[in-house]
Amino acid sequence: MDLSPDGEVLATASQTGTLVRVFSANNWARIGELRRGVDHATVYTIGISPSSTLLAVTSDKSTLHIFDLPHPLHEPYNEWANTKRQHGASTSLSPNGSGEEGNSQKWGILGKIPLLPRVFSDIYSFASTPFEMGDEPQNGLGNANIASIPIPGIPGGRPPKGIIGWVNDHTILVIGAGRDGRWEKFIVGEGEDGKRHCVRDGWRRYLGS
Repeated sequence: MDLSPDGEVLATASQTGTLVRVFSANNWARIGELRRGVDHATVYTIGISPSSTLLAVTSDKSTLHIFDLPHPLHEPYNEWANTKRQHGASTSLSPNGSGEEGNSQKWGILGKIPLLPRVFSDIYSFASTPFEMGDEPQNGLGNANIASIPIPGIPGGRPPKGIIGWVNDHTILVIGAGRDGRWEKFIVGEGEDGKRHCVRDGWRRYLGS
């Protein structure tokens, strides 16, 4: 989970790792659900950008996802909520878990067809890219199965992977683990096609061989 820098939004991963649920920290109302994928996964890290407008997620699928963060004080959520109030409608999520208006949907017209699975109407990341997770470190005992033994002093018995650090609203660092541990630098920006992308800008090992 992660709390936005402005203290207004809390983001948590679902138990299956397929969704990231977003809550208002003021009243704990759920204001959005972001779909990482449809396959079960272990979410490594959720990280919210310094301006509290973007959210990044890493998982054991070795993919970094970038979402627009639903926020009660930012557009377009605030505009959508005000419109709903003016018409006397609820500003909570629709039955499929997502806002009905103002969201960028992956599936287009399919997301508007009633009774289709909610996977077609959920909010997906606007950009994704692979990252290097790193291998499991060896403890030097020479046993091929020793990787299954938890490492003392490390929560969960395994070194953390996919750690997210926002340098600014356009630059993300992701830290891997293992003997080939490295950090990678990613840039979020607009491409020539007018769409936003996330691309790797560099990497460096931080552990000796």
